[in-house]
Amino acid sequence: MMKQFKTKQRNGNKLNVYHTLRNAIQFLELKPGTQIVEAELGAELGVSRTPIREALMRLADEKLIEIYPQRGTYVAQIDLSLSKEMAYMRHVIETDVFMRLCEEKANLQEVVEDKLYMMKLALKREDPIEYIRQDAEFHRAIFAYANHEMIWDVIASTRAHYVRTLVLDMSLPLSLKKSYESHQTIVECIQKGDKEKLHGVLEEHHDYKASSLDEELMAKYPDYFKV
Repeated sequence: MMKQFKTKQRNGNKLNVYHTLRNAIQFLELKPGTQIVEAELGAELGVSRTPIREALMRLADEKLIEIYPQRGTYVAQIDLSLSKEMAYMRHVIETDVFMRLCEEKANLQEVVEDKLYMMKLALKREDPIEYIRQDAEFHRAIFAYANHEMIWDVIASTRAHYVRTLVLDMSLPLSLKKSYESHQTIVECIQKGDKEKLHGVLEEHHDYKASSLDEELMAKYPDYFKV
């Protein structure tokens, strides 16, 4: 059964319906395997079935939901291989952008200071969802500084599968603290021009390789992952 959304949708805008559903899926408000009933969803969001169906078709193209004729529509399980592919794409692009900034010893402190502050607040409150939102703003700010904000928007538009894994990861003990410290280190390395250390931090930070953590998450949430 559908659960109530935290954010109500009132204006019936198709794009907003899509983003509302996408956020609910990527932040695990709608868990993998949840059945989506159009009538219930339309009543919850206050819209007709047309924008609901159009949003569902778009999400199906992104492999975030699965539509089975005569059986129903369900939130897709997390495809770990797809999540890693998205993480690798980000790693390749972001490493190039950050290395160029490192060569320039770019002064990023003022660029990300408020983002780090909000991330620290989320860390103190043990709020992984808000932390991930502010994490995205941290990276967007750096890409904007490097005149590549559009590239970050493309990355962000493909991250939903990875974000679902990240929500589970950031809910584990000490994960938020470790992530926050790595963000601080990234800024320090760029400002000092320490490319070797920066490369190592980014390799770990982007988490695009299979790891024991993946096995831990799959064992803890077996119903969430596609086998």
